[in-house]
Amino acid sequence: MRMSIYLDETKTITQNSQYMLETTHASQSISFRAGDSRETLGDRRNKGFTMAEIMVVIVVMGILALIAVPIYNNVRGAGLDTVKAKNAATLNQLMTTIHNAGVDTTGWTTSALAITALSNGVALPTVTPSAQAQQIILRDSLNPNAYTFTPGTATTAPFFVPILNQPTIPP
Repeated sequence: MRMSIYLDETKTITQNSQYMLETTHASQSISFRAGDSRETLGDRRNKGFTMAEIMVVIVVMGILALIAVPIYNNVRGAGLDTVKAKNAATLNQLMTTIHNAGVDTTGWTTSALAITALSNGVALPTVTPSAQAQQIILRDSLNPNAYTFTPGTATTAPFFVPILNQPTIPP
């Protein structure tokens, strides 16, 4: 036997030989079969979330985290690689300038020695005795381990190559 009950804002109690219904919800339509043990919307509101619903939310959040974390790490790694490449280009421009000015760079055998020398300042030789001395100073602090260094020769300037795809090595 199927029965529909329409309620007003007043408390209504309907009793039959097979079931009893009590509700206080305004203008709510309830339809159920006699002897059906399903909960109504009003009964459900007072209980909160079930354990199954909470577990589903936690699983969905875990899946989203599994998707988002690698993407974040890839973007971060690509950003670090871009910074390393730009720093290496700047260092190579400085090295070319120093080499073209005639500065002896044969003592710079590692990236650490070259970056330290640039950070301390490299004086360029003057062309004429009355010319003002110029100095090249690297203002940024760079990690020498983020670059491989090839020392210069009499005909080539020293140069830096960034170590890419290593997000654990900061620029």
